[in-house]
Amino acid sequence: MKIAVNLLPFREKLAGAGRYAQKIVSELIELDNANHYFLFISKKGKINFTFDKSNVSFITAEFNPDSVLSRIFYEQFVFPLKLRKLNPDIIFTPSVAIPAFYSGRFFTTVHDIAYKRLKNKYPFLRRIYVAYVTSLAVKKSEMVFTVSNFSRKELIEEFGAEKKIIVTYNAVDENFFNQFSDLDKENFRRKYNLPEKYFLYVGAIEPGKNLDKLFLAFSEFIKKIDSDYFLAITSGIRWKENELLNLITQVGIEKKVIHLPYISEEELPLLYKCSTLLAYLSSYEGFGLPVLEGMSSGIPVVASNSEAIKEFSDDGIFSVNPDNIGEIVEAFRFIIANNQAVIEKVERAKKISQKFRWRNSAKIILEQFNKT
Repeated sequence: MKIAVNLLPFREKLAGAGRYAQKIVSELIELDNANHYFLFISKKGKINFTFDKSNVSFITAEFNPDSVLSRIFYEQFVFPLKLRKLNPDIIFTPSVAIPAFYSGRFFTTVHDIAYKRLKNKYPFLRRIYVAYVTSLAVKKSEMVFTVSNFSRKELIEEFGAEKKIIVTYNAVDENFFNQFSDLDKENFRRKYNLPEKYFLYVGAIEPGKNLDKLFLAFSEFIKKIDSDYFLAITSGIRWKENELLNLITQVGIEKKVIHLPYISEEELPLLYKCSTLLAYLSSYEGFGLPVLEGMSSGIPVVASNSEAIKEFSDDGIFSVNPDNIGEIVEAFRFIIANNQAVIEKVERAKKISQKFRWRNSAKIILEQFNKT
């Protein structure tokens, strides 16, 4: 079969959906030698999808993926023309946006319905577009994959189509379970000028991630409990960041916040392992990949008690009300006390995270592709 893969939305810097696409496509290509994969991708995005196999072809798009309007135009008007010329047996889209003006066997991943739950996640027009293509994807796709039972339940409640929505969980790579020497950690800290004691946030800098609560909680923590700690943040996606980052100055923690660049996939495990804890307080998630990465890295994780995060994290994290500053601060305080309960929870988290592998999810997808 000829399988067309829509990787057009992805840029040089990958967020959660991009990491899902990268890993799922990589595993599909490793597992499947019978079918030929045609990867539609921008020049900028291609850096994250480097495959050298005889059954993989790249069809490079001439547009800037950093421009949402350019990407939408290509996706909806140019991409269908390319598909008609290729005439693939299957079109796989690992991040929701399918073309309206093409009919074929669509297999699509819909990560969540954040556009509906979080009105401030996207600009108005983009939210309208995401809502439209999500509805279109569920309607036109032969199978819809999603990343948690929570998201599956939400999609069914919103669109119906229960029989064609199945779960393919997010996962982590083996390198998150690797042990690094003290020298490796020291060299990493020196490279990015990181202190010994820092809390970590990995994820988008946007209103929907509840970062205002994180900044307020961290401010309370260093003022009332321990002023030796820093907060390091790294992101691949930024939107309305000035409003959030201005809050850092307003609460007086600008000298305690470290603004890291985008950290590559190769170095990301070290970033986690060098930290004191991960804080991820997003009030709504379809999954919450940084939480799983923190769990597998062997560090304590303070995360919101959202249903999707609780689904996979079980009792391996410190689950808090993301709007309760006092509860968040207390979790921070409890962790730095370094008691046996923290150690036990971290060990429990590592065991839980061992169950989540990209290959397992890719096998589910490939099985659906191969059904007649």
